[in-house]
Formats: sequence, C-alpha cells, structure tokens
Amino acid sequence: MLTKSNKNMTTKTYQRIKLFLTMLISIVVSTSIIHQNFFIPAITLVASFLVLLFLRKKVEQVISDERDILNGGKSALMAIQIYSWIAVISMLLLYSLQGYNPNYEAVALTLAFSTCILMLVYSAIFYYYNKMQLTNSRSLYLIGVIIIFLFLSIFMLRVFSGEDSWMCENGKWIEHGHPSYPAPNKECK
Repeated sequence: MLTKSNKNMTTKTYQRIKLFLTMLISIVVSTSIIHQNFFIPAITLVASFLVLLFLRKKVEQVISDERDILNGGKSALMAIQIYSWIAVISMLLLYSLQGYNPNYEAVALTLAFSTCILMLVYSAIFYYYNKMQLTNSRSLYLIGVIIIFLFLSIFMLRVFSGEDSWMCENGKWIEHGHPSYPAPNKECK
C-alpha cells in the first residue's frame, strides 16, 4: 500500500517533468514542421497540457504564491500591451506597403485580427475574474465565451482562408476557387 508521501511529488520533480515536456514538445513541433505534419504537434500540446494538469494536483508544496500571481498578472498585461502596439504599428506599415507586395496586406490583416482577438479574449477573461467570480452564473458565462470563441474561429477560418481569391502566377492573375470580386488592378509581378 502506498503512503501519502509516495502519492505526491515535490515542486522540484514537477518542474523537472515540466522542463522535459517542454523539450519534448519543441522536438516534436520542429520535426513535424519539417515534415509538414501539423496534427501531431496539436495532439502533443493537448496531451502535455493534460499530463501537467494531472501532475500539478499531485504536488504537495506551494507552486506559486500571491506575489508570483500578482507579478504574472502585471507581466501578462504588459506583454499584451507591448504586443498590441508592435502589431498595430507593423500592421499600418505593412498595409501602407501593400503596393510593393500584395502579400503584405494578408500579413497586415492577420496582425490586425490577431490583436483584436487578443483584446477580446483578455477583456472576457478580465470581466470573468472581476465580475462573475462572485456569482453563480460563471459556468454559464464560461460556456458562452467558449461558444462565441468557437463561432468566431470557424467564421474567420472560412472568411479569411483564401480559398476564393486571386493568385499571381507568371505575371497574370489566376482565379483560385470562385472569388466574388474582380481580379486586382495592380500589376502582377
């Protein structure tokens, strides 16, 4: 029969397992990208997350204290603000240079939408922790946010997937799918 000390693990052991899983994920992701397989890294990330979630419950010591949580919150807010400013400035710059390379527009739009999604997710989570934590409707709120996020993800994948667009090949604009707009009037290089 196992004693209580054998069932639980120390923070040091947990950190070592976390480091090993991080190295494993980096190896799997880099190898999968080389082989153009994106399904395996997704499964690896989900499996690693679940393993760490399970093991975190087995740690008997304090993993983080209130100071760590406060500093983490400040760091996350600062990272979001810095990313947002860099993304917006880069988006404006790339959008203004789309005449030189039409691909800059796609990158600019990706930056713009990723920044908007980041801000929406941050606002939803902040609202959840600020208002909903004290009420009984937080489960309903969380389910609603997940449904909205999934709907927006599917919508954005469909609208911005580039399936129905114009592609530049050998100096001519070629239909890709069935675009609902005429070929660009810019020179195709």
